Amino acid sequence: MSDELDIRIDNDLAQNDSGNILGSKTIEDVIKKEAKEEQEPSSRFSISRTLGGVIIARFAQRQMKLMLLICALLILHISCRYMCQKKLVELDRLEARIVEAHNKAIVCSSILTEKSRESNVLKRLYETGDSTLKTSSQPPYLIKVNSEEL
Repeated sequence: MSDELDIRIDNDLAQNDSGNILGSKTIEDVIKKEAKEEQEPSSRFSISRTLGGVIIARFAQRQMKLMLLICALLILHISCRYMCQKKLVELDRLEARIVEAHNKAIVCSSILTEKSRESNVLKRLYETGDSTLKTSSQPPYLIKVNSEEL
């Protein structure tokens, strides 16, 4: 009986043209299958995968365009904010100049008002002796003109 078993095994090996014992699978197929099983995780999220960075790396690879867009928008936001702050500083500087010019205009106006008072004008004219103008002793009066005479 053992001779018959040996003959069957020899016949099976002879019929199989690739020479493997596992039927139609080759050793390479078995190794590839085992390698794939080792690579496939038993669960989607595991502590070792998370700490190893596999999940984060895959997420980053999938969302790379979004992250680049976010970085570009962030840079644009920072540059716009910087430009806005520069304009605010310039605005504050110009407002300070306006206040300074306004104060100067008020001082000049008060000096002009002081110098153009009637009493000061007459006083200066008397001091220089340029004019014989005197203060009127009569109050001003209204001159009536007929419209027909015009």
